[in-house]
Amino acid sequence: MGFYLTMYTCADDVAGLTSITIDYTSAGFTALPIISASTDSDVNVFASNITSTTATLNFSAKFTGRVTYIIRPSGTWDKYGKRF
Repeated sequence: MGFYLTMYTCADDVAGLTSITIDYTSAGFTALPIISASTDSDVNVFASNITSTTATLNFSAKFTGRVTYIIRPSGTWDKYGKRF
């Protein structure tokens, strides 16, 4: 019996914004996920307002470029896909 880790990966083009809302409802997370994000320029990015379906990515300055993010479940899982 295998276990498959659900992850959601996306990249969005942004033009002159200080934040964007991302929606990963299709990933089907039931708990708050872990979000990693990066930009293609020298601008910091961090996540806030994290729920099981959406989050806000905030930029340290008005940002124009591409932001890439990976969302994965939080917690520890055994080899059968059960959380402990």
